[in-house]
Amino acid sequence: MLLTILAFVITLGIVIIIHELGHFSVCKWTGIYVRTFSIGFGPKLLKIKFGETEYVISAIPFGGYVKMAGEGVMGEIQDTGTGQARQHPIGTEEGDLEAAVLDDDIAEDRKYSNRPPWQRLAVVLAGPVFNLILAFVIYTVMSLSLGEEIISTTVIGNVVPGSPADQGQLHVGDRVVHISDVEVANWNDLSKKISQIEPQSVTMFTVERGNNLLELNIEKGDGVLGIEPWLTGVGRVKRDGPAYKAGMKAGDRITTVNGELVTTFGDIINTIGSSAGVEVTVQWLRDGELFSAQLIPEPVEVAPDSMIGLIGIERAHDYKKMGIFAAIQNGFRVTKSMTVEIVGAIASINKHGLDSVGGPIRVGQVAGDMLRWSFGHLMQFVAFFSINLFLLNLLPIPVLDGGQVVFITFELLTGKQVDQKLQAIATQIGMIILMLLMMFVIVIDVLKVIPN
Repeated sequence: MLLTILAFVITLGIVIIIHELGHFSVCKWTGIYVRTFSIGFGPKLLKIKFGETEYVISAIPFGGYVKMAGEGVMGEIQDTGTGQARQHPIGTEEGDLEAAVLDDDIAEDRKYSNRPPWQRLAVVLAGPVFNLILAFVIYTVMSLSLGEEIISTTVIGNVVPGSPADQGQLHVGDRVVHISDVEVANWNDLSKKISQIEPQSVTMFTVERGNNLLELNIEKGDGVLGIEPWLTGVGRVKRDGPAYKAGMKAGDRITTVNGELVTTFGDIINTIGSSAGVEVTVQWLRDGELFSAQLIPEPVEVAPDSMIGLIGIERAHDYKKMGIFAAIQNGFRVTKSMTVEIVGAIASINKHGLDSVGGPIRVGQVAGDMLRWSFGHLMQFVAFFSINLFLLNLLPIPVLDGGQVVFITFELLTGKQVDQKLQAIATQIGMIILMLLMMFVIVIDVLKVIPN
């Protein structure tokens, strides 16, 4: 429980701080006066004044804000619950006068409302953009620290029936030594060499089968060759998971599941995944010694009414160092692909239902699970969550950054600011919608954790 809370605080803290730092940085760059930099909403728990800005930790941790001079209706929302609530709402004559008096001590050119539209747009967009940059930085740093994955074996673990490899008499357990008389040192080399083979051409494979070397002429065909590497080595083991409790360790090599030989990690995943909540027998080797245990895979919901079983293990990975430029390229590639994937998931909500959406409880659970794997796993989740926050804040809901983008874009196109009264009404509606949605996902979260 404590680990889950810690992971939740780390995840939420990092993404919120970076988001608000985006707004804050552009305010400082453009000369806008910042009264408050707050992590959280509501009553102020801790505060310190440094320069012209008050830095605050507030009671409600689900967000934060940068309060700027001359901010209008958003300033009123930020004041809610802080003990600084105004007597009159923004958008009324009394409220506008009260807001003006509050900012009387600030030079007119340092007020947010008096800055050019492009500067205000930059301030609004900076928060989500900083979240996207955070994800990119995390993926880049991880690429630099881990490197490029290398599959060190050339032993075949699976041959797809009817594939060119099958027709060419390649067998499970064969070790590929040469392709066209060129030595292959690992599966990466093997895959690269196969990709260079022209379709329909015949290529000689030299394989080690038992104590014999065989030369096989294989026609590639139009598609893939149809082979997978023999991979059953265990990498990380999730703390407190079924495998961890059974004594499995990183470096172990799984040999059988329920008495059936396994030669790929796909075999392991498929067998265990289909046995959610049902006991399975797993055997593994460690330094030549055979171990065996009965495990009950933990049921995990992957889609509404769809469960898989997990025992808390990860495939072993080997890496080679990656240069800084390659790491940057990989960081960009992963950030882009993850963003596209999340957009696709959001677009398919109507297919899977809103119960596929997770709230704060679900975020905490996943963050805790990631931390039980490793701190690196948690950082990957932080990157993933940060991309989600980037996309969420761009939704055209007035209380979010995306709503402010709509208002400012209208101003840029028409040359007129959206009426403060209209902004106030739209923002209040947006706040209601957002609160209802939050309540909805929290209820769903609670229902999921309550035993049936």
